Amino acid sequence: MHNILTIARKELSIYFTTVVGYSGFGAYTFILGLIFISTLNRFQQTTTYYLSQQQPALLERLNFNDQIIFPTYSTGIWMFLFFVPFLTMRLFAEEKQARTFELLMTAPVTSLQMVLGKFLGVAFMMLVMAIIPLTFPTILHIYGTSAAPGSAVEWAPVWSSSVSVLLLGLTFCAVGLLISALSESQIIAALLTFAALLLAFVLPMIAGRLDGDWRSVVEYLSPLAHVNRGLQGRVLLADLVYFGTAIGAFLYLTLRVVESHRWR
Repeated sequence: MHNILTIARKELSIYFTTVVGYSGFGAYTFILGLIFISTLNRFQQTTTYYLSQQQPALLERLNFNDQIIFPTYSTGIWMFLFFVPFLTMRLFAEEKQARTFELLMTAPVTSLQMVLGKFLGVAFMMLVMAIIPLTFPTILHIYGTSAAPGSAVEWAPVWSSSVSVLLLGLTFCAVGLLISALSESQIIAALLTFAALLLAFVLPMIAGRLDGDWRSVVEYLSPLAHVNRGLQGRVLLADLVYFGTAIGAFLYLTLRVVESHRWR
């Protein structure tokens, strides 16, 4: 465990002693903020329109979760398509590029500790990226008003959204870690990770063109189908099993790739 934490701290120190961590968090927060402001303005415009048309029934249907929080989270996960390759491309590829990977393989560290340490480092970054969006429902909770007593924000879907976004991010990081272990160039690792994640985002579109069992299979393989239920406030055991299995499978494949270097 000590070796795993040491490797994780090393990875985090690289993120936070260079522009990688700060620029990534800054850009992610800035873009999420723009999405939040856009959905908030649309909510205000819709509210004003319903008031002008004197439609109280439609006004009662408006709520912060459906009109602001859900669109912010569902649009925000698309940014993983760009930020995850940015975070994971250097994990192993940089070691190979700098010719320090062979030195790392001779250190008193097992392949499993190496893989888990690097994954833990990038997982912490993903945890921060999952926490950042909580700023926006907190703002709505403090300054928003509701016709019903209590908070203007329904927090259960917010927590389920945060958990789902984190699990999606960890799955994508496991994919990026595997591709970085297979690559010797950070640029190639980033491009291949982007392509792999893009495929994950288009799977629902492919499923929509299929019928029968094939449609069910492709929908199950799509991570967006699982995360969308969390964004709607429903975290099912099947979704947790899916993400846990996917993360474990990609980490296992990464471990096999790293171990194969010991025999070269």
